[in-house]
Amino acid sequence: MDLLELLRFQARRYRCSACGENMADCGINVLAQQGNRALVRVTCASCNDENLLQIIFQTEAEENKVPAIDEGVPDVADPITGDEMLELHSLLSSHEGALTELLVKR
Repeated sequence: MDLLELLRFQARRYRCSACGENMADCGINVLAQQGNRALVRVTCASCNDENLLQIIFQTEAEENKVPAIDEGVPDVADPITGDEMLELHSLLSSHEGALTELLVKR
C-alpha cells in the first residue's frame, strides 16, 4: 500500500473540524516526504477547509522499542513558576525591538 492509499484509508476515520463531515472524500496532497515523515495538505470536500499535517510513520522496529520514562524531557532543576511567567510577560509586552536583543547576556 503506498502513502496516498494509506492516508485515504485513514481519512475515512476522521471528521472535518470545521464542518463535521466525514473526510473519506477529502483532497490529499503529499507536499514532501523524507524518511518516515511526510508533510501533507488535507482539504475537506464539503467546506474546502485546509489543514497542513506532519505525518510520522512508526516502523516495526520502533513499535518494539520501549521508551525510557524521561526520553525527550529536558534536564531542568525546577519548573518555571507563575511569577516567572508574569515577569516574562511584563518584559515582552514593554519591549520594542528585535527578539535577539533580549537574548544578549548581560
